[in-house]
Amino acid sequence: MNYLGIDFGTTGVSAVLLNQSTGQHYPIYWQNDLGKVNSQIATRSSGEAMFRLPTITYSGPAANQVWIEPPVSSSVVVGSLASTLAKEPGIYLQNFKPYLKMAIPYYCQDRHEWEPSLQLAGEQSLSLYWVRRALQAILATLTPQNTLPNSALQVGAVGLESEALATALAQLEGVVLGCPANWGDTYQINLREAVLESKLVKEPRQVFFIEDAIATFLAGLSEFRGDAFKRGRGGEGEVFSTSSSSDSWSGSTLGINVGAITTELAIVNLPDNLQALTHEDFKLWSWAYGGYGIDQDIVWQLIYPQMSVEQQRQLGISSELELPLPGQTDQPNRDRTLSLLHGSAVGQALLKAAAYLKVILQHKEEFTLNVGVECWTIKRRDLEAKVIFPFVEQLNQELNALLIKTGFSQQGIRQVICQGGSTAFPTLNRWLEQKLPNATLMNKSELPDGTWVAAGLANLPLYPHVLNYSQQQYSDYFLLLELLRTFANTKGDFPLHVYSIKEIMQKLERQGLNTTACSDRLISLLDGNLPPGLVPSIDYGSWLSPVSQENLHYSRLSTGKIFEREGDGFYRPNREQQEYLRQYLDSLLYSTFQTFEEPLILNLGDKVV
Repeated sequence: MNYLGIDFGTTGVSAVLLNQSTGQHYPIYWQNDLGKVNSQIATRSSGEAMFRLPTITYSGPAANQVWIEPPVSSSVVVGSLASTLAKEPGIYLQNFKPYLKMAIPYYCQDRHEWEPSLQLAGEQSLSLYWVRRALQAILATLTPQNTLPNSALQVGAVGLESEALATALAQLEGVVLGCPANWGDTYQINLREAVLESKLVKEPRQVFFIEDAIATFLAGLSEFRGDAFKRGRGGEGEVFSTSSSSDSWSGSTLGINVGAITTELAIVNLPDNLQALTHEDFKLWSWAYGGYGIDQDIVWQLIYPQMSVEQQRQLGISSELELPLPGQTDQPNRDRTLSLLHGSAVGQALLKAAAYLKVILQHKEEFTLNVGVECWTIKRRDLEAKVIFPFVEQLNQELNALLIKTGFSQQGIRQVICQGGSTAFPTLNRWLEQKLPNATLMNKSELPDGTWVAAGLANLPLYPHVLNYSQQQYSDYFLLLELLRTFANTKGDFPLHVYSIKEIMQKLERQGLNTTACSDRLISLLDGNLPPGLVPSIDYGSWLSPVSQENLHYSRLSTGKIFEREGDGFYRPNREQQEYLRQYLDSLLYSTFQTFEEPLILNLGDKVV
């Protein structure tokens, strides 16, 4: 059986194919074909293999110069080819991953438009539905037809001929994706829809999710435990095998994954038998700061102080602007200042330059940065003192919080797996050595750059109990709909009837729901905590267009409750609000593959739930 692990990151996508029968995994690469690319937009990178495809898309008139057969109904160019069209008229998207957690797009019959719509840089408005279509176009590059040599963006796999890869992609048993630990079901629903729309698999039950920090760990099991995996580079006659023993590791293991916009932590004690490893064994922590935050802090802490008043004016910066605190989430100020940077050519150039500085200053003491006619000298010691040290200081606080919450001791951590480009700074490594004196740091790999998390995702079928079956069988949306369906059948009840928690659970159990597996989440729904992203949070107000900020569905559902709490453990149904929510959910799910009529029957490897 073949499974595809897909790491959808803010800046790039990588994928690894697993043959579960042999345990062999094949890193996927993309390659531009110069013969299919218009000569006017061909670049020197055309024809080079990429193990991480940039999460950039372009759609517009110029797209037809690139694709002869576009991957979706409207022409969409993806990856590095899209970046060559950034100045052409049309829709250019990058760094769009966070938008997919804010809401589920739906078609508004009253206005004949998709909601919600986003307000992007340059006054451009774009529906969230189109953002999901952009992801669909990227995922569609992993379908069998793109293995053909005449594809504009051909995919291949290390160790597989194109015909064998096409056969494997056509017969996928499942797709495994990663997610930050606290991003919730809305994000997963949007990604599952994109996978199904791209036709990688046919059924919602074939799409699985695990947290990025767990994927980081699962990749480490195969990379660093020599007794667990015999690993080759592809070719004839290779044998891959897994071990069920954890003898080569002792104590606790810490996984750190620094992505572009989040940093994910996980601590686990391995059981003696790795096949007994479960999701509950992992203690997870997520922090909304990563490599992209470091880039912003380089701009504001190192470059901005050297800029003249005129240069600052070009960025539209006023003297009252409050800069984000280095190393910290500081979301309102980050959103405000990032919008300024995205809104001008100078700001965009500074962000690109900062990403370059982050790499080059790991090898040089100082670097003179040239942006247009301007130049600034940035020193490594300033980068470490003003940007990296605040990041490490905050990371230390986040790790302490995880240790306190879980009861793990820092002395008991014996292995640390670090992944992400921002983990290579010497300051971070020195802190880890001091913080965790008994631990061995593991951050080298034979895997192609950027494919680490994808390899861990692909390994999930080898450790099937690591999947959070309860959450994926009974998503928050399914539980919410099950509550609404249950009380829609009680209209004959006295309208002011109050139900105890026990009565509510019994009603749900008569509907066939296993309430033991999800009682905490059911009580949270009863208390008025609707699934994050059911309507856009006020935290995303700056992302919404003015029209979507005035969406009456969003405002009403944000303020009304479907149950009124009456004392301790008693609830009165709000019939009117429940009916309104049912109608809204009907609109939301009208055009989706996922219906939430039944729990997902999951089949992962040999485990069926």
